[in-house]
Amino acid sequence: MNDEHQVNEQPDVQEAPAEQPQAQEPQAQDAQAQQPEALAPEPQESQAQEPQAQEPQAQEPQAQEPQAQEPQAQEPQAQEPQAQEPQAQEPQAQAEEPQPDSAAKAEAAKAASDERRKAAQANWQRLVDAKGNGETVEGVVKTPVKGGLLVDISGYRGFLPASQTGVTKGTPLETLVKTTVPLKVLDVDEARKRVVVSHRRAVQEQRRGERQDLIRSLKVGEERESTVVRLTDFGAFVDLGSGVDALVPVSELAFERVEKPSDVVHVGEKMKVRILRVEQNGKKIAASRKGALSDPWREHAEVLKQGKTIEGKVIAKDRRLDVELAPGVTGSISDREVNPEDYEIGETIEVTVRSIDFRNRRLRLGNPHAAAAAARSSTSFAPLGAELGLK
Repeated sequence: MNDEHQVNEQPDVQEAPAEQPQAQEPQAQDAQAQQPEALAPEPQESQAQEPQAQEPQAQEPQAQEPQAQEPQAQEPQAQEPQAQEPQAQEPQAQAEEPQPDSAAKAEAAKAASDERRKAAQANWQRLVDAKGNGETVEGVVKTPVKGGLLVDISGYRGFLPASQTGVTKGTPLETLVKTTVPLKVLDVDEARKRVVVSHRRAVQEQRRGERQDLIRSLKVGEERESTVVRLTDFGAFVDLGSGVDALVPVSELAFERVEKPSDVVHVGEKMKVRILRVEQNGKKIAASRKGALSDPWREHAEVLKQGKTIEGKVIAKDRRLDVELAPGVTGSISDREVNPEDYEIGETIEVTVRSIDFRNRRLRLGNPHAAAAAARSSTSFAPLGAELGLK
């Protein structure tokens, strides 16, 4: 009975170690192999009891397995920094590569900044020198302000007073905005780096230079384009350009007789003139309008023959009868021969050329019908005694 009890107890002891390592198949097989040994005679009890003594040894590896797994769980942690090490090194390599380019760019930027600073200093020194030597500079008109205009001169701000703009009275200052104009430096503010300029003085100097150049180029006898700027009783003033004026006397306005300059030309009319005289360094210039026209005395030389009878048109009858024989060819009949009141302006009559003055361009005409009538009347006079009532 005791043996049976012992035999029956042994499987109970052996079942516990077999159930604990379920995940470890080799240990389970050893237990199964040991079960037949438990059914053997008593000498095998010591062998059946050996697993009881080995249970702590079997449990030791079980306790060590988590210890072996712990480094396995730590291995990714150790590998993660290893995987990150190249990633951390790559930006370092990339940051180190552009260092030469960034240094070159910094040097280029510094060189460009130095060049701009030198250019700005040179521009300012030129403005300072322009005030002393009177040099003309150019500026761009930016915007109107109170009392004038702001201009940009080589990057520096300048003030252009309204009185120095040179615009005509009534013209708004805004007409100069966004235009490039010549300027004279009037004042320089070293502390604020600003200047006061004048456009009017620059224009005046420019016109003086152009005027002198034009006067030096004038030659007597040459023809020039001109514009009528003013009319007077003794002639017309014309602008030859650059403010150079010349006088065209009344006698030089046309080949025919002119009573008033306004009868021939008007202000603003453009015409060609011939230079007659240049005196006092261009202060007095005489010109001729008719000198630039075709000469009617040459074109109509066939009518300029003494004793020739020809038809003409009445053009005036103030103190004498003025008759036009051809365009630009006129003559007059004395009031002793005809009564001007007997004729109308524009009426066509026959005249006879009595005398020709080529130097002064004058023609003296006569009425052939009046001369014939005078001849007839002279032969019908009564005898002298009959007229006196003596016979």
